Amino acid sequence: MDSHFLSIFRQADAPVARGKYLSRIFGIFSEEIVRMWASDPRCPYEDLGRPTLRKQGEKAGATLDFTLRHKETGKSYIAELKCEIEYQNYKYLVLSDIKQLAHHNKAAFFALLDAAAKSPEQQAFVGGKELAIDGAILIWGAATPEGKRAVIDAYGFSEILTMAEIIYDLRGWGYEPYRKLIEDRRSWSNELFDALLAPQR
Repeated sequence: MDSHFLSIFRQADAPVARGKYLSRIFGIFSEEIVRMWASDPRCPYEDLGRPTLRKQGEKAGATLDFTLRHKETGKSYIAELKCEIEYQNYKYLVLSDIKQLAHHNKAAFFALLDAAAKSPEQQAFVGGKELAIDGAILIWGAATPEGKRAVIDAYGFSEILTMAEIIYDLRGWGYEPYRKLIEDRRSWSNELFDALLAPQR
């Protein structure tokens, strides 16, 4: 597990407010990082767009984060990002136990679990068109190998991806659009803070 990602947020003796603030800031563009990763030719997946899951015979559905198609196998997976960094004193930062999923009780997450279980009643639509789905992928902040295996065994996920690994890939690849994404947001934040501190004219 890459400790770099963890050290960005959780630091000894840092104010509690720091972790809360950085978690919220990161949450604003974390989905964009995943989409950028999936757009790199070296990524094993490509993102087809946000999927809507609906049980047969029902009109209402749940929209999730990504539809990831594996480039080699051609199989498509519903994917959802759950990157809760500082929440409850970093209780969910590193996935290490299946109990960490228990507090997710919204319809979209249950739809994800149905997709992981390959429920025959579950239909998936991307861009308004029905798409055959081969399973589901959960994206967490970071995870231990044991945690990944436990969650896969318990819920049937095809894979557990982590933001730590995704960012590690993008940094290692030297992917220019990722660097620009981060530099733009750093610049915008600095502009805001500089303006808030600027003396009155």
